Amino acid sequence: LEGMDVAPGAAETEDAGARLLELAQRAEKLVGPAEDAKLKALTRHLKGLIAEGYHPIVFCRYIPTADYLAQQLDGKLGKKTKIAAVTGTLSPQQRLERIEQLATEAAESGDDPAVRRVLIATDCLSEGVNLQHHFDAVVHYDLAWNPTRHDQREGRVDRYGQKRDQVRVITMYGEDNGIDGKVLEVLFKKHRQIKKDLGISVSVPDETASGVTDAVVEWLLLHGRQGSQESLFDLDGSQESFARVEREWASAAERETTSRSKYAQRAIHPEEVAREVAAVRAALGGADEVREFALEALRDLDALVRDPRDGTGDFTAQVGGTPAGLQAALGAALGNRLVEEDREIPFRATPAVARGEAALVRTDPAVGAVASYVLDSALDVKALGPRPARRCGVVTTDAVTTRTTLLLVRYRFHLTLPSRTGERQLVAEDARLLAYEGLPQRARWLDDDAAAALLAARATANTHEQRARNQIARDLEALPDLAAHLTEYGVRLAAELDASHRRVRKANEEIVRGLKVVPQEPADVLGVYVYVPAQPAASVSPAAPASTATGAEA
Repeated sequence: LEGMDVAPGAAETEDAGARLLELAQRAEKLVGPAEDAKLKALTRHLKGLIAEGYHPIVFCRYIPTADYLAQQLDGKLGKKTKIAAVTGTLSPQQRLERIEQLATEAAESGDDPAVRRVLIATDCLSEGVNLQHHFDAVVHYDLAWNPTRHDQREGRVDRYGQKRDQVRVITMYGEDNGIDGKVLEVLFKKHRQIKKDLGISVSVPDETASGVTDAVVEWLLLHGRQGSQESLFDLDGSQESFARVEREWASAAERETTSRSKYAQRAIHPEEVAREVAAVRAALGGADEVREFALEALRDLDALVRDPRDGTGDFTAQVGGTPAGLQAALGAALGNRLVEEDREIPFRATPAVARGEAALVRTDPAVGAVASYVLDSALDVKALGPRPARRCGVVTTDAVTTRTTLLLVRYRFHLTLPSRTGERQLVAEDARLLAYEGLPQRARWLDDDAAAALLAARATANTHEQRARNQIARDLEALPDLAAHLTEYGVRLAAELDASHRRVRKANEEIVRGLKVVPQEPADVLGVYVYVPAQPAASVSPAAPASTATGAEA
């Protein structure tokens, strides 16, 4: 995208210089909303969006246009509207800093809902920058010759994390402008037809679209003295450019059609992959599991948590009292100022959240920061401060009637995936809960559901520290006696993974021959947790109420 928004030059001939001078003199007389009809229309549209509570981005084609609009709009949209321009004259880092500065200035104005942000930008921001937290409307001030560029512009705000149910888009064009008319008639009409036929967008080849742009600029600067603008498309040069666009675009659409037929995702029947989808969802967990983890982990890490229990699933947390490592991780995820000032961080049960808020989903950066800290502190025996997780523990509980041990086991698999271009070698991992009753030497293994149910067991009596260490030591010393069962379980997992790959590949008509899934031995035992039956209630002293079990570390 670098350099795309630079205004093109013209041939340095005597006639061209005179023509450019004439155009410059005419342009000077059109500056400002009084004479510039397009600027006047833009101002009207922006005022309407601002009145409805939107924060719009105005996309322009060239740098001078963006600078001109920023200058002319300054002070014209109300005292509570902040305006900034971002173009290719700024480095990528400077662009992000200017956007953050615009957002910060609006935020520092207080909680006044009337404060609005307006960003004027060129296509240097149409790819690779997420703006959904700051903006929720797009105005196409200039039409792009490539219709896909409009999708990319709108995709900066219409994306995951946008709080608005509906993003507003306004496309501006001149009714008496033959160039805009031809763009809409030829390029956009064909783009819509291809999208309707294939179900996806196919870009105009950039190298050919730029040729059309060159023809337009050349005609405007050198040939368009008197005739109607439609005469541009009667010139031999421009006709050749349009024909080249037509050929290249049709070729790109044909290649996309071939690709979709080859991979044929649409041919897969949902019921054929339903089992795999269900397995993935079960492994990832749902919103309830994520909420419970975040809530309990933050409490155990000394955060001040407020859970209103209002049915929304939302809660807030102040993390000023948590370990420095967690504060640093959350600062990187949510913003250092939010953490340093010890403000309440909202954790939302919806995936669409505002900047500075966390979504209760596995992929949210704040949830990831909490999970990483909990895991790292569990592995670091020298970690200071609270440590919510342990690799070993003993729980005295009435959830079991006989000594029961829960293992957290990690399995690794080497995958050989065949394709028409050769084999790919991948590594897959899976973590499972396995549980057995009795002593390790005579283990009676439980099924998967019974093992998972142990996660809900709670301590009903204190566990003496020395007893906990003795119980854990017994299981750790006997881990070799469990190796045969752990290996057998890994072989079954490998067979299930192999069958899943084969089902999906057959449904997608892909190569199956040569597919291999090989479990890697030995399995890694990440955690050992012993549940011992509680003593009868009568033997528990009223002066010593039940509390959380003591954890013994490996």
